[in-house]
Amino acid sequence: MKETRICANCGAEHPLDEMFRVGSEWLCESCADELTVVCDACGERIYSEDAVEDSNYTLCESCFDEDYVRCADCDRILRRDRAYWDDDDAYCSSCWDDHCSVIHEYSYTPDLVFHGKGLRHFGVELEIDGGGTDRYNAEKLLNIANANAENLCIKTDGSLDDGLELVTHPMTLTYHLNEMPWAEVLRKAQSMDYLSHAAGTCGLHVHISRLAFGCTYEQQDAAIARLLYFVEKFWAELLRFSRRTQSQMNR
Repeated sequence: MKETRICANCGAEHPLDEMFRVGSEWLCESCADELTVVCDACGERIYSEDAVEDSNYTLCESCFDEDYVRCADCDRILRRDRAYWDDDDAYCSSCWDDHCSVIHEYSYTPDLVFHGKGLRHFGVELEIDGGGTDRYNAEKLLNIANANAENLCIKTDGSLDDGLELVTHPMTLTYHLNEMPWAEVLRKAQSMDYLSHAAGTCGLHVHISRLAFGCTYEQQDAAIARLLYFVEKFWAELLRFSRRTQSQMNR
């Protein structure tokens, strides 16, 4: 004889293998469909009135409290590790740009401002880590860098633990050395406990304007080929210059 249970909602008796357990109670299939949902995270069945929901997630309170938050602006549910934080307030990526135009998403590209005369411009991306993905820190760095011209923007970067990516507009070498206040920016970053090379997570990238390699595609491709040959020929020296290990360079 099949084991049975009484449905906690309708009071009817049903075979146990046709029922659903919700906490300490049993529900028949019809009542379970009407009154319950399944948590997207842990798979547990819960009463709909106890669920934390939006258009993307249905969660039990335990899973929500452990791994999820709501966007402070649009109320959308998002994972804690994918949220953008301003003190204790969490934001989704869409609301973050509206809330905080100081720190942009990694994919953000500003309208470029070219500084200095000539065809050879360099755009620097410097990652700093350990001092926080903090808009107030970012504002302090931007106030120094952009005091006299629009030189710098700041973005997030997924490779960093708790830091910022400083991205310059294209500049000639002379402008970088004499006009861009690098020393003041870096001193301020150090005073706020940021590291770069010593952090173990950071990179320094330099973009070179294509016109620096020639005025035609043929000239540019030939110059780029020579640059690639230079890197290949002096790989050992460049590896030492980079202050990275072989495995780091390969990765």
